[in-house]
Amino acid sequence: MIERKFSKAQVLLLAALYIVGPIVVLAVLDQFDRPDPPPPEQQLMPTAYVIEFSETPPESGWLPMADEWPRGRKQGEPFTSVWYRVTIDQVPDNPALLIAFPYAMMDVWRDGDRIFTHGQIRRPLEFPRMPMIVPLAGIESGDILYLRMARQSSRSSLGPTYLTSVEQSLATSESIRRIHIVVPVAILAMVSAFGLAVGLMFMMRPTEAAFGWYTLTIALWVLKTAHMFVVDIPFHHFVWFSLGFVLLFLVVTELCFVNRYFEIPAPRVERALALVTVVLLAAFVVVAWLALEDTSMESLYWSLNGPIGLWFVILSCLVMTRYVVAVRKRADFDSISLFISSGVVVGVGARDLIWQVGLNGWFPPGTTYYLPYAVVVPIGLFGVQLIRRFVRDSRVATLRNEELNQLVDARTRALEHSYKKLNEEERLRVLAEERARLMRDMHDGLGGQLVQALALSERADDPDLQRSLRLALDDLRLIVDSLSPTEDGLQDLLASYRHRISKLMQRQNISVEWHIDDDVATPDLRPDAALSILRILQEAVTNAVRHSGCDRLVISLSQKIDILVLSVEDNGCGMPEDVTEHGINNMRVRANEIRAQVQVKSSPDRGTRITLLIPLEHTI
Repeated sequence: MIERKFSKAQVLLLAALYIVGPIVVLAVLDQFDRPDPPPPEQQLMPTAYVIEFSETPPESGWLPMADEWPRGRKQGEPFTSVWYRVTIDQVPDNPALLIAFPYAMMDVWRDGDRIFTHGQIRRPLEFPRMPMIVPLAGIESGDILYLRMARQSSRSSLGPTYLTSVEQSLATSESIRRIHIVVPVAILAMVSAFGLAVGLMFMMRPTEAAFGWYTLTIALWVLKTAHMFVVDIPFHHFVWFSLGFVLLFLVVTELCFVNRYFEIPAPRVERALALVTVVLLAAFVVVAWLALEDTSMESLYWSLNGPIGLWFVILSCLVMTRYVVAVRKRADFDSISLFISSGVVVGVGARDLIWQVGLNGWFPPGTTYYLPYAVVVPIGLFGVQLIRRFVRDSRVATLRNEELNQLVDARTRALEHSYKKLNEEERLRVLAEERARLMRDMHDGLGGQLVQALALSERADDPDLQRSLRLALDDLRLIVDSLSPTEDGLQDLLASYRHRISKLMQRQNISVEWHIDDDVATPDLRPDAALSILRILQEAVTNAVRHSGCDRLVISLSQKIDILVLSVEDNGCGMPEDVTEHGINNMRVRANEIRAQVQVKSSPDRGTRITLLIPLEHTI
């Protein structure tokens, strides 16, 4: 395929769309990511903290809060345990403590009693994601709350904390649940449905590799997103969250999908990228396991986010280059729309990566990852295009199957016709052999005996016996002629009959005119039909010779569409009534046997005309 040449203006437009796409999506998501928080004046700020692995509030070691949140985990301790002291200033009606984003296990103490806990704090720690609401009935201004935060990471920043009303706490919690749970889960279900549909299509057409890679990409994305909603983490947090970098594999599978979808082969590049990704993630998981006991490895764990982020950018750029190749190769709606949607994935993915490593204190804004929301654009677009492609190919396959079925039916009919023709030819061959045998038997047997009897009758000078024998011999010849295979059908039979009566007509001084149309098409007649026609013709000629007193006969054969017209016309005195009653009735009986018709016109001054109308469809 010839690559399309883009002008500079078109290149700049595509580049602008690639950049503007994620900016627009991020702006929309930023407006969506606005929980309903309490008023700013109700926010609580800790006044002191202490990093202490104890089950009750420490009595000493408290340090005043600085500009930065405390961080650090003591060597040998299984996780970070930080205590915060909060002094109450203003107390609203129906007060409650609201921690919007705990992301850690919490204990709340008041007046020496624990009034709230997420449960027994031990490894592996839970990772609560929903707001924490603690009713504080009876609390007064000046009271002190002690908050214990236990998390695997040494970073122990306390999320936004408020002393507000129970009603406001519930409203804020519901808005956060809608933004962080309900909508992402709905999008996850929709994406899973797309993946399932395309996966079923791949099972139906396993040769379509693009469908398989899309299904794998969706499966990895579902794993990546579902991983974010788990609260009861089954093992070490560092290892668990390192699994979130399955996003790198997702980019690799997306690259493989694009290569198959747009038919851009690069198997060596794909294998090399997959190998590097496996090595990098394996190293990250190993460091995460080591950081479980060795706090010095935790800094290495966090520092590896940089190389992984860089590798993500490299992979994203490679995907972008494949889209550029696809656009130059095809320049259609599919390639251009997928190219722009890839910019959305890259831009939003970069924002989430920055947000994850802890720069969300100032940039970028937001309270959660945005890819679970933005992914609906490219994945939905991918799915729609694949389903449309599947439907289009299915229609083409259906049309081709119909054409193939029609061709098979035509070939089947042709074979059936050939078989029927062969069977008919075999039947005709057998019939011809049987007819030939009968003719030989009649000619050599019965015919020879009649000739011998006629010779004996001539010696005996018996005219009546001679006439009877001659009639029997003529009738035998008619039968033999009707059984003889011919090429021109009725014309050959008439030629044989003409030859036999020629001497008789000369003895009777009757001239015979034969009018046979050239365009008469008479195929080989059935033996019974041929015999009936010859006997009707013989009867008509015999009646004319014996009873009309004519000296001229006209025998003609013509065709009108699918009917043969055979007529015998004389110039005699007309046909006597007794002949009409007996001879004509005999002719009509024979005509009815082959579904033909006999028409008679006779007058004393114009002679007689006998016409036989023969339908071809009943005589072949």
